[in-house]
Amino acid sequence: MERKPTYSPEVRNGKNGRSKARCLACGTEEMRGGRRYCSKECRKQINWVLSLSKGLLRTFNARYAAFSFTDEHVILDVLPVWSKGISRFILRRTPGRKPAEDLKDLILSSGEEWYSLLEGKNSRSYATLVLLEKNHTNEVNPSQIMPSRLTRLRLSKQHREYMKILKLTHEDLFPNGSSWAGDTQHQIKLAYKRMAKIHHPDKGGDAEKFKALNEAHQQMLIWAENPQFTCRKALEGCWSYDGAANKWVPPL
Repeated sequence: MERKPTYSPEVRNGKNGRSKARCLACGTEEMRGGRRYCSKECRKQINWVLSLSKGLLRTFNARYAAFSFTDEHVILDVLPVWSKGISRFILRRTPGRKPAEDLKDLILSSGEEWYSLLEGKNSRSYATLVLLEKNHTNEVNPSQIMPSRLTRLRLSKQHREYMKILKLTHEDLFPNGSSWAGDTQHQIKLAYKRMAKIHHPDKGGDAEKFKALNEAHQQMLIWAENPQFTCRKALEGCWSYDGAANKWVPPL
C-alpha cells in the first residue's frame, strides 16, 4: 500500500476548482493568502512537538522518519539505520485537539513503553528492537519516507515582478527541464516579443508599460546569465526527518 499524503499544502475547492491552502500544522482551511500556517502559534507548537520527538527518534537510531495526520489519526513512520522496513506508530485523534497535541501523546506514550521494557535489566537495544518490531508494517515502502531533493528558483521580489510583466512562469524559464542559460534567455526574448505587440506605442500601447516591459526584458536577460537556485530535501504532504542532520522539515 502506498503512503498517501495527508494534508497537502493545497486542496481543491469542489465549487470552483480553485486551489485552497491548508495549514501545514493543523490542516485548517482558515488561512490568509500565501501563508503556510494559520498562525505563528500553530507553527511554533508543531515545531516544538517535532523537536520533542528527536529524543525518541535517536533512541530508535532513525535514518528517516515521516509525520502525517488525517482527521482520524496521527502517524509517525520510522526507518532505522539498520532496518529495511518501516515501523509505524499511530494514535487515534482526540476530537477538538490539534495534531501536535495528539503527536505529543504518541511520543510520550511510546517513550513510556520503551522505558517499561527496560525493567528486568533489559538492555536499551533490546527495548528498542521490541518496540520497533511490534510496530513493524509492510504497508509502507521505505523509499516513500526518503525525502527527495527539490530544486527551486531563487528570485528576488523585483525579479518576480519582472516575470509578471513578461507573463513568464518558472516552467517557461526552463523548458523541458533545461538548465542552459541560452534556452532561458530565448524564452525571455519570446515573452518580450509577445508583450511588445501589446504595449508598443506604435501599436496603440501605453508608453509607460512599454518602458517597464523593456526594463523587465533587460534585467531578466542579465539574471538568466547566472540564475540562482535553492535545494532542500522534503516529502510531498508529510513532515520529514533526516537522522543525519537531526532535523525536521515541512512538507513540499
